[in-house]
Amino acid sequence: MPALSVIVPVYNVENYLEWCLDSLRVQTFSDIEIVCVNDGSTDNSRAILSTCQEKDKRIVIVDKSNGGLSSARNAGIKAATADIVCFLDSDDRFTPDACGTIVNTFNSTNAEVVTFGANCYPKEAGYPWLEEHLSPRNVVYEPFHKDLLFKEMSRPFAWRTACKRSFIVENNLFFNEDVKFGEDQVFHFAIYPRSKKTVLIADKLYDYRVAREGSLMTTIATDLQRKGLEHVPIARSILFDWKNEGLLACYSADMLNWVVEFNVYETLSLPVDQVGVVLNAVGNLITEFWSKEEIAQLGLSKATLDVIKLCLENKKPSRIDLLKKKAAYRIQQDGLISFAVHMIKR
Repeated sequence: MPALSVIVPVYNVENYLEWCLDSLRVQTFSDIEIVCVNDGSTDNSRAILSTCQEKDKRIVIVDKSNGGLSSARNAGIKAATADIVCFLDSDDRFTPDACGTIVNTFNSTNAEVVTFGANCYPKEAGYPWLEEHLSPRNVVYEPFHKDLLFKEMSRPFAWRTACKRSFIVENNLFFNEDVKFGEDQVFHFAIYPRSKKTVLIADKLYDYRVAREGSLMTTIATDLQRKGLEHVPIARSILFDWKNEGLLACYSADMLNWVVEFNVYETLSLPVDQVGVVLNAVGNLITEFWSKEEIAQLGLSKATLDVIKLCLENKKPSRIDLLKKKAAYRIQQDGLISFAVHMIKR
């Protein structure tokens, strides 16, 4: 049995696939299994997989009809034979020591989950928020603490998190195949609270291709209204899980703060005639899980409460009001100096 299964979902990436797999072929740690899940590719990706498999017998090819990224990852988890699994998107690559560092970290800490850092590729395509969130510190959480989700640089992106396969299977923590965008957020909010021991390491083991033409992330990132609306079912899925597990009652204020940050903040930059539909959708989401009386007792800041009020009152705000609330919320979250630096960099 190999020490590590690397799961590579593959869908129409003929221009990047060999580059990705070459990074696994040259790993300094060789006791790995490379599980490539061909998710119904219609380009030359399947033929490239066969050619690469001839060169490297550690490659296992799983063929399936197209079901999306979550479906492909789940198929890879089920096909994997190692008790440590990690994920590599087929347009990205691992650094040469990645697999060895992952295995050594699990062996030396007895963790159930390990999250590592990553580089932006190409380097000049990175930007401050992304670079910061791809740079975790060295820290161990045993057991779960809310700071792991709300303060550490521990999410998003499932490809930077490796897990014991037994931990995923025994807790039924497979990816939610109904969520077609933002599945990584759902995954992290599910695994971290259930992990008995989670280790973050500062090592940057992954080269993340920041933008690829035609990718879902690139398409949605350029449409703030669509992004805001797509975020609502992601948050709903997470909130339902946390409510069912009894977590929402314990971390209610933190989760509502996160809902505002995740669903609303960027949306406040939209034109007035576009922002209303997103605010209304988020308002409906909030009322599913919190009453106005409960919100009032959570001790939230005035800036956060003002944004929540925008979502709940269902009336058209002015452009000036949107910008004021966005600025006030950002200052409250990051502090005046950080906000000023952010505005200067813009």
